[in-house]
Parts: sequence; C-alpha cells; structure tokens
Amino acid sequence: MAGEKPKAEVETGIDVFVDAVGSVGDDDYFEKNSGKDKKYPYGPTCTVRGVKVLCLVRWSPKGSITSEILAEIYEVLDYLKVFDRSGGAIPFFLLDGHGSRVELPFLKYVNNPDHMWCACLGVPYGTDLRLLNPNRA
Repeated sequence: MAGEKPKAEVETGIDVFVDAVGSVGDDDYFEKNSGKDKKYPYGPTCTVRGVKVLCLVRWSPKGSITSEILAEIYEVLDYLKVFDRSGGAIPFFLLDGHGSRVELPFLKYVNNPDHMWCACLGVPYGTDLRLLNPNRA
C-alpha cells in the first residue's frame, strides 16, 4: 500500500453492507466487528499445505514492493512453516527481475544458511521504457 504509516481501516477493509455491532467507543468494538462477514473483514486468506496464511499488508512511500518487504514475505512463510524443510529441502521461488530482488535485505535473507531459499530471477525490466528509447512519449 502507498503511504508513510499503516492505517488499520485500509488494512482491514470496510464492508459497507454490514451493520456494526456496538458503538465505536466500546472497548471491544474492533474485536466484535473484525473477521469474515463482519464490518472489517480483512484481506483474503489461503491454506497452503494445511497452513492458514493470512493476507500480508505492507506499506511503502510509493506503494511498491521493496527489498525489505520481500524479505519479510519470505520470513513470514518460514515462521509459518509453509514449506517442510525437515529433509533438507530448499524452497524454490521464481521472481521477475525487479531491482528490489537484488538489494541486500532480500539477498541476505534468502542466502542465510539458517533459512536458505532458491530464488530464480527473471530478466530485469524497466518501469520507464523511455530510458531505452528517449523519443518514446
């Protein structure tokens, strides 16, 4: 998400078709109104290999992924033990060639012997093609 600091109302979402339980001043207002089919439903979840993975929302000034955010995604997957590493397996990820994939926070995390990842990077790309063709509008 684009922004300098997290906003709970954006991260949880608001279902305008659901009536709130209680009033905003109640101590347990947010708890009563959070979750599936409630006023603040949160993002989607999925189950991978029997592990429930919640929606991960992160913020950056431009709303783009950063090397730090990418490293945190891998860290969360490791924390949740989504991939069984008991037999020495190293999880494989195929990523596009965005510059955040070759910055230190991400590279340090995936190359740490305590939690190695096999990250295969695709070809680099430019979000501003005018760099390749300055005459392009």
